[in-house]
Amino acid sequence: MEVYAGCVTDRGNYREKNQDRAVCHVRQNGHSVLAAACVCDGIGSFAHSETAAEMVTKGITRWFEGVKDLFPEVMDADMLREDLEMTIRELNELVYTYRNEQDPQVGCTMSVMLLTNADYQLFHVGDSRICRVNGGLWPMTRDEVSMAEVNGRVKPLLANFIGKSDTLWVNKLSGTVEENDRFLLGSDGLFKKLTYEDVEEETGKIRSGRQAQKACERLLKRVMDRDEKDNISCILICVQSVTED
Repeated sequence: MEVYAGCVTDRGNYREKNQDRAVCHVRQNGHSVLAAACVCDGIGSFAHSETAAEMVTKGITRWFEGVKDLFPEVMDADMLREDLEMTIRELNELVYTYRNEQDPQVGCTMSVMLLTNADYQLFHVGDSRICRVNGGLWPMTRDEVSMAEVNGRVKPLLANFIGKSDTLWVNKLSGTVEENDRFLLGSDGLFKKLTYEDVEEETGKIRSGRQAQKACERLLKRVMDRDEKDNISCILICVQSVTED
């Protein structure tokens, strides 16, 4: 099995700082593939929300570094999924405690994809998004928002985010990848002005990690050229082939 990935995040055209964070890690060893990708979008109305995004993505990176050499001989896919979910819940508690004891102006969305050979597991909180690219951009996650009146205007507000409560409601989805599958993870700043034609044109012939990285950079540039005002994060995971054991 071959998997190629790219990852990029940028403050965009207008924001003074980048409150997004994005990480993607891939470990390939013979026929075995382990990958973990995470995008977090700091809540714009919170002044220091990038702190929460940083805490979560660094936590996912630490988790991956700790387990990458254990799969599949020591930890199988089920063990990894359970361990990652426990880590995510611990990270939420960490952010929640930080909000209550140090700074209430932190909180973020979180969308995580775990790939264990040909199986995937998604963990999702908030309104960042994971899409499957297959004749269109097909959302695999659902935006967790509610409509509310703010200053006389009805607008969408996050109904769920990391750090909102010490008990986390996390949406999960599992499935199997197929040859030539492509998955796009991003903050909402990526998807507002992105089309399927953009993604198909840039990702249709990915044959290396370097090409996947360049595709992410070009997708980000397309969105910025269309005058997107938000921070932008983009992770691309391409499954080039699937080998059965």
